[in-house]
Amino acid sequence: MILVTVNILFTLISSAPLTDFTTDRDALLAFKKAITVDTNGVLTNNWLTNTSICVWAGVSCGIKHHRVTALNLSNFALHGNLTPYLGNLTFLQSLDVSSNNFTGVLPDELSKLYRLKHLSASSNNFSGEIPGVILTNMSVLEYIDLRSNNLMGTLPSGMCNNTPKLKILILRENQIYGNIPRSIYKCSEMQKLGLSMNMFSGNIPTEVGNLTMLTVLSLYDNHLQGNIPSSVFNVSLLEFIYLNGNKLSGSIPANFDRLINLQHLYLYGNNLTGELPRELGNLAELEFLGGSFNGFLTGPIPSSIFNLSNLKMLSLQQNQFYGRLASDMGLSLVNLEDLYLNYNGLTGEIPTSINNASQLSAIELSRNAFTGSIPDFGNLKQLQD
Repeated sequence: MILVTVNILFTLISSAPLTDFTTDRDALLAFKKAITVDTNGVLTNNWLTNTSICVWAGVSCGIKHHRVTALNLSNFALHGNLTPYLGNLTFLQSLDVSSNNFTGVLPDELSKLYRLKHLSASSNNFSGEIPGVILTNMSVLEYIDLRSNNLMGTLPSGMCNNTPKLKILILRENQIYGNIPRSIYKCSEMQKLGLSMNMFSGNIPTEVGNLTMLTVLSLYDNHLQGNIPSSVFNVSLLEFIYLNGNKLSGSIPANFDRLINLQHLYLYGNNLTGELPRELGNLAELEFLGGSFNGFLTGPIPSSIFNLSNLKMLSLQQNQFYGRLASDMGLSLVNLEDLYLNYNGLTGEIPTSINNASQLSAIELSRNAFTGSIPDFGNLKQLQD
């Protein structure tokens, strides 16, 4: 009796891994079956039932349990849909199907992948809404990249409620609309937020300023309106801010003191008003400053901006700036490559010190009210016609 019991117990224990392994194999075979075109024949010729799934192209398995932990099928030239059976790969930590020709929806069953840390499905033709649970209740997920698809719908109001590890969220170039949820602040480890080239509307939530780990804020080419929250400029780790191509209004906040790492500040193509804050001159790491095509920015251009020695592009055309340019404006602009100040109301003489900006390859000063002679720009060897 004891011997029989031991044998039964041994059989149950030894068969469990086989069952789990079979589950993974069946899920992958279901994935393969949903592929309508395998352009390079990778799955057709490599995913064979007489070989271990752990040696199949794009498949990685864990050492201990031999379960599928990663599926990397990026750039495999695959056509088809994502099968819901992917949700049975319960040991999966990384799923990358980017740069293929997948269509259809992202299956809700992806939310069953409770070990998933990395999800990339960018550069496909997915449509429909993003499964809400992915953005609200996947506790170990760190990376989501769904850019360049045809995804639509709104982001869930409870976004980030239980995604505390999320560091990268890129949804650029889709058709997502509605407001950016205020609950986004709960993704407290967020480092890169990319929501550009969608149809988001409403205001930029002030809660974005609570994302203290943020280095990239990319919201360009949407329909966002209202003022730029001053709280955004309190995030000291920010390196890149892209708010261009929206309907933002009001004045530019002046609290730049904490943005000691900022390299790119793009505000062009909005409805901003008022003067440029002289505090912009404190952004010692700034390389690109774009404030063009607002139409209503006015006042003198602060001389402090011309002290930014790392500046490579200064673009302020098509506004209502007036007054004289600082006579020594070119002395510190040793890295400046592009200068666009055209279509404003600037007066006085064009400073000869521009000659010191020896890296200039493009300069536009037309449609202003400058007087005097045009300086000899002979020292600007990089200047293009």
